[in-house]
Amino acid sequence: MKKLDKCEILEEIGRGGFGTVYKARDTELGRVVALKIIRNVPTDEAAFVKRFQQEARTAAGLNHPNIAPVYDFGDADGALYLAMALIGEGRTLRDLLAEHAPLPLEQALPILSPLADALDYLHRREPPLTHRDIKPANVLLGGAEDNLWVVLADFGLVRLQDATSAKLTKSGAILGTPAYMAPEQADSKRWGDVTPLTDVYALGVIAYETLTGRVPFGGELPAVLHAHAYDPPPAPLEIAPHLGDDLNDVLLRALTKPPSERYPSAGALVAALREVTDARTEAAQRETTLEQLETQAQKLLKDGEWLEAFDCCTRMMRLDPGRPATLEMLTAAKQGLDRQQAEEIKRRRLAELYQQGLQLLEEKNWEQAISALEEVVKGNPDFRDAQENLAQARDELQRARRYDEAIAHAEAEDWAAACRAWVSVLRGRIGYRDGDAAKRLLDAVEGLLDRYEQASAALPLYDGLLVTIKKEDWAKTAELSEKLLQLKPDLGYPQAWLAHARAELERQQEQGQNRAVWEQDGKEMVCVPAGQFLYGDEKKEMELPEFWIDKTPVTNGEYARFVAAAGHEPPEHWKGDVPPQETADHPVTYVSWNDAAAYAEWAGKRLPTEEEWEKAARGSDGRKYPWGNDWQEGRCNTKETGIGATTPVGQYSPDGDSPYGCADVAGNVWEWMVSEHEKGGRVLRGGSWYNDANAARCAFRSRLAPFASNDDVGFRCVSPVSLS
Repeated sequence: MKKLDKCEILEEIGRGGFGTVYKARDTELGRVVALKIIRNVPTDEAAFVKRFQQEARTAAGLNHPNIAPVYDFGDADGALYLAMALIGEGRTLRDLLAEHAPLPLEQALPILSPLADALDYLHRREPPLTHRDIKPANVLLGGAEDNLWVVLADFGLVRLQDATSAKLTKSGAILGTPAYMAPEQADSKRWGDVTPLTDVYALGVIAYETLTGRVPFGGELPAVLHAHAYDPPPAPLEIAPHLGDDLNDVLLRALTKPPSERYPSAGALVAALREVTDARTEAAQRETTLEQLETQAQKLLKDGEWLEAFDCCTRMMRLDPGRPATLEMLTAAKQGLDRQQAEEIKRRRLAELYQQGLQLLEEKNWEQAISALEEVVKGNPDFRDAQENLAQARDELQRARRYDEAIAHAEAEDWAAACRAWVSVLRGRIGYRDGDAAKRLLDAVEGLLDRYEQASAALPLYDGLLVTIKKEDWAKTAELSEKLLQLKPDLGYPQAWLAHARAELERQQEQGQNRAVWEQDGKEMVCVPAGQFLYGDEKKEMELPEFWIDKTPVTNGEYARFVAAAGHEPPEHWKGDVPPQETADHPVTYVSWNDAAAYAEWAGKRLPTEEEWEKAARGSDGRKYPWGNDWQEGRCNTKETGIGATTPVGQYSPDGDSPYGCADVAGNVWEWMVSEHEKGGRVLRGGSWYNDANAARCAFRSRLAPFASNDDVGFRCVSPVSLS
C-alpha cells in the first residue's frame, strides 16, 4: 500500500495488536504524520466504527504537550486510520528499555513525570478519560537522550467514563495489554470498574519495569491475567536489591489490588518517587557535609582547637544526632574546652597567688607568703621562680622562729638551748638582723659558762633524774628534783619536772585503775564506769553498763600497722602504705565508716554507739564541753585556733580531756559512730578543726554516708569487755 486516502505512506515504523503505524505525508497539508491503520476490522460493523470515530474525536480534542496530537481520522480502502503527530521517528520507551533497562531513578523520573502529567490531564477532564492501555510501546520519545520529549500516544482504547461509552463496549471483552493490565481489567467482578486508577496501576507497572528491568508478571495470557487479579507482585528488592526499601514501598503501593489503596493519581505516584530522590539527594548531601565536617573536626581536635571543633561537632549533631563519631568528638571537644578553661582559670589564679606571695615577702609576712607560694608550686612546680621564692620564705620563717625561740630560751636563762638556737639562726647569715643575733649569741655563751659551774656540782643528781624520768618513776623523779632545787633553786628543768611528777602522782591516785593497753593494737584505753548520765541537748536520763574506750582517736601511725597487717587500702593522701612522718601522731583521716569498722574488727573492738561516745565525752553531769559548760580557747583544735589542720592527738591534754580522761573528744576530727542517723548515713560526733565551737559540743550530731571520707573525719574504738 503506497497511499491511503490523502496520505502518502513512506515507511512502517511500528506494529501492534490492533494495527500498523507508518510514517506518512499528508499530501493536502504537506506535513509528515504518524499514520495508524487498523487492520482486519470489518468496516461494516457500525458499532465498532462508531466507537472508533467517537474516540478519535475525543483524542483530537486533547491539548497537552505530552499527548500526541491527532490530526485526522477516517476510513478508506476498507481500513480505519488515524493520523497523528510524528514524534521522534517512532522511537518508544519500549525501545529504550530494551537497550538500557533497568534505568536509575534519576533517569526514570524525567520519563515518568511528563507521562504522569499527561495522565492527570486525561483524568481531570469532565467526564474523566481513562487510557486503558498504558505501556512502554505507547510512550513516544523525541529529542536527545539527555533531553527527551515524552509523549503518550495510541488512544485507540481510551474510554469515556459515562453510560454512552459503556454501551459501546462488548460485555466481557478484554481491552488492554496483559502485562500492564490492572486487577479490575482482569477481573471486574472482584475489583470493580475501570477508572483513572487503572491507568495509575499501569503507570506503576511501567515504573516497576523501568527500575527493575522486568514487569511484575510475565508468561502466558491466562497466567498473567490471574496474577494481576490475585497474586501479590514480587518485591522489587528481590529483583534489584540496590533499589532500597523506600523505592520498594512506593512501587508496591502503586500495584495494590484494591484501587482505593493505590496512589490517588499518577502525579501522586511520581511525587512519591520524587520524594525518594529528594530524600536520597538530601541524605547524600548531608552525608557529604557530615564527612567534610567530621574531617574538619578531627583536624581541629588534633590541633587542640577546642572551640572550633565544638562548633563543628554541634553542626554535625544538628544534621545527624545519632552519628556515633559526632557524639564522641563533641564529648572530646567539650572536655578539651573544659580543660582549657580550667587551665586558664588555674593560670590566672596562680599568677594572682604568685604576685600576692611576692608582696607578702616584701612585707616580711613569711607565713602567709609561704602559704601563697606553696599553692602556686602545688599547682605548677615550674611557675616562674616560685620555687626559689618559696625556699626563701621558708628559710626566713625558720630563722625568725628560731630567733624567737632563742630569745625565749635566753629569757628563761636556758643558755644551752639559746646557744643552739642562735647558731641555727646565724648559719649562713652571720649578719642576721644587722648583727643583733650574733651579739645575743655571745650573751648566751656567757650565761652558759656561768651555768656550767653550777651544773658540774648537780651533774650526778641530774643524771639520776634523767633515768627516773625515762622510767616514768614519778616518785623518784620528785625526790631527785627536790634535791636539785635545794642545791640550786633557780634551775628551770628540776622545777618543771617536779611539778610534772607531782601532777602525775596525783592523777594516778585519782584515776586508780581506769586505764589499760589493748593488746592487739597497743592502744591505751580508759574505763567509763556503769551508771546513769544525761544525754543530748534535752539531757535525757540514760544508763549504760561499763565499757572501755580509746583514750585518743586512732593515729596515722597506728592505722599504718593495721594497713600492713590486714593488707587494707591506705588513705588516699598517704604516699604508698606509709603516712607522712610529720603527721604520724595525728588522727588518721580520709577513712570511711567502712574503713573504721574494718580497723575495729581487726583490733577485736568495735565503733562506739553515740550514747557511749557522749558519756565518755561529757561524763554524767550533762556538761556542754568535756571540761565544763563554758567555751575556753586553747582546750581543743577547732576553727577558732586558726591552725586549719589536724594536730597531734593529746596535744590539748589534760586541759581538754573529759572527766574519764578521753583526749580530743572536742575538735581535731569528727569521729565515726556505729549508730545509723535517722536521715541516712552514719552518725559523726565531736566536731573538727574545720568547725567552730558549736560543733565541739558533746551533744552535737552530724552525719555522713558510710562510703564517704574527708580530711577532718577519723575514729576511735570501744570494748564492752572489762580490762580491770
